[in-house]
Amino acid sequence: QLELDGCLSEERLLDARRAYVTAEPAVRATLDAPSTKVLTDTASTAERWMTALKETPTEESGWCRQRSALASTASSVSASMSALGLSSLSRSSSEKGLASGPGRTRIYYRCETNTLTVRVETVIGSDLLVPLLSVLNESELYNEWLPRWTTPMRLGVRDSVKLEQVGRCSQLVVITADCPWPLETRQVILDARAFDDMHTNGDIGVLLQSRDREDDARVPEVPEGMTRIDVEGSFLFRRVPEAWNEQPGEDPCAIEDGDILVTFGFEVDPKLDLIPNWLLNFIVRTVIGSLWGAFIRVAEEVRDGKRPIHAKAIEA
Repeated sequence: QLELDGCLSEERLLDARRAYVTAEPAVRATLDAPSTKVLTDTASTAERWMTALKETPTEESGWCRQRSALASTASSVSASMSALGLSSLSRSSSEKGLASGPGRTRIYYRCETNTLTVRVETVIGSDLLVPLLSVLNESELYNEWLPRWTTPMRLGVRDSVKLEQVGRCSQLVVITADCPWPLETRQVILDARAFDDMHTNGDIGVLLQSRDREDDARVPEVPEGMTRIDVEGSFLFRRVPEAWNEQPGEDPCAIEDGDILVTFGFEVDPKLDLIPNWLLNFIVRTVIGSLWGAFIRVAEEVRDGKRPIHAKAIEA
């Protein structure tokens, strides 16, 4: 019981699940319904995502590689920032992290009839870990830096509202995104749960799950003219595996001691009978790389003290 309570209070979700699985029935019976659901459903989903994100994406398993990730990311982010009226990136920032050389970022995707699955991974220096987690946590500032497009189509985050902060890095957030005509505006209610698995596996994770009113009383009604979509995914932060830089067909990159591999995978059901090829191509070739590139660069600016609005939010 003490081990379970300690793991839950310290946001060690997977350690708590391991303790729960091996606990005596009498100990399990002392847990309330919400805690039991977290340890059976949420932790099980997190464990599944951690396993999946550690697997090598291959053509045999259905993954397609977006080969122009680095070039498309750099150009798209610059264009998007200009369209937003934001200042261009400084040279010192653009030379770090994502844009520091070929091979540091890899983007994969696979698409079924109405579901898109994406995986992005980047090698970062250890000094970028806390800024990245901070940028993720400040969800109310997403629309300050996420790229938006008006041509060739309207697409991008319109609004991001944090409904509730639970723990250090766990929260419930409403994200509303404009979509190209004739599609309705899309909205997702995301439950983000951060967890620390450093003690057992040396990992940090963030599980993302969409919620609706049927399973969460905190979720508001769907606004008129919007469609709620389903999303599930996870971030994984871990030491760069030796095999990562030796994958056949991939560009190797310079990896230093202490570097961290950031992997983000997600599966989205946009509530369409069929994802049109024109929309899929734009998302895969432009949107994913641009969003990821902006995420990395904002974290660099947070680290370098160039984001006072984030610094204020983090301090608060």
